[in-house]
Amino acid sequence: MSSSEMLQELAREVRQGTLQILAATQTAWLTWAPPHTSNHILWHAGHALWLQDVMCVQPLGGNSELPAGWAGQFGMNSFPAGISAWPDRGDVQQLLEAQLGRMLQLLADVSPGQLSQPARGMSGRKSLAGRIIHGLHDEAKHSGEMYLLWKLCRLQKELAGNGG
Repeated sequence: MSSSEMLQELAREVRQGTLQILAATQTAWLTWAPPHTSNHILWHAGHALWLQDVMCVQPLGGNSELPAGWAGQFGMNSFPAGISAWPDRGDVQQLLEAQLGRMLQLLADVSPGQLSQPARGMSGRKSLAGRIIHGLHDEAKHSGEMYLLWKLCRLQKELAGNGG
C-alpha cells in the first residue's frame, strides 16, 4: 500500500466516525454544550470540515473550498457560545461527505515526493504528509468529543425518563 493509499484509508476511517456520530445525534442535542463549556456536536463537526480544509485541501489543492464565513464560525479561534445561527445538520453532513471525496481525489493525485516536502503555505518543518496526519488526528479527537457529548445527552435523557 502506498503512502497516498494509506492516507486515503485513514481519511475514510476518521471521517466515517465523524459522520456516524453526527447522524446519530438527536436534533435537540446538536447545539447543546455542558455548563461552563461552549463546543457542541455541530461545532465539532463543522470544525472537522475547517480542519481538513486547512490541513489537506488547501495545501494539496491550492485554495480553501469552505463556504463563506465558515472559518469565523468553526475555525481555531471561533467561540460557539457567541453564535446563534447554525447551519443545518444536513448541510454539514453533505459538506463533510463532499470534502471527503475531494480529499480522496487530491490524495490519489499526490506523489510520495510531494508528501515528503514541507506543506505549501504553512510555517514549520512538518512535511505535507505530517500536516495531513495531524489534521486527521485532530478530527479523530474532535469525533471523540462529539461522542462524549452524545453520551452525556443520552444520559440526561435517561435520567429525565426515570424521574431523576
